[in-house]
Amino acid sequence: MTIRGTFTIFRRGPAGSLFRRLSDLARAATVAALLGAAAVAVADDSGQHKVLTLAVVNGAVPDVGDTIRVKQGDDLEFRWSGDKPMELHLHGYDIEVKITPPAPAVMAFRARLPGRFPIEVHGQGRGPHRPILYLEVYP
Repeated sequence: MTIRGTFTIFRRGPAGSLFRRLSDLARAATVAALLGAAAVAVADDSGQHKVLTLAVVNGAVPDVGDTIRVKQGDDLEFRWSGDKPMELHLHGYDIEVKITPPAPAVMAFRARLPGRFPIEVHGQGRGPHRPILYLEVYP
């Protein structure tokens, strides 16, 4: 955020007007605090809230492709369903959800880390885990 203009911290007035100068200084501190709060609010609102409904059928997520792409700072809510009970793990964020049909499972988080992260089915005792989907987070 760029702020242009001239700010006067002290009013011009008779010498020795300590009360007036302290008042001006307090006003300047308040303006600085408000500008800081505005900058924080802008940073927090930069992401979008995205809700995706995803179904795991026969170990895959049809009609989505193999990658979900989002921007860093987006608030994500994945609503998972599946054709059988399973546990999903989003690597990198270390988020796990258990799907128990027919109830959906929700994976909600803010995409803070940029990169490519696999989402795998865990706990089915089939050797190495295979990603069913990737999450890519772009800065």
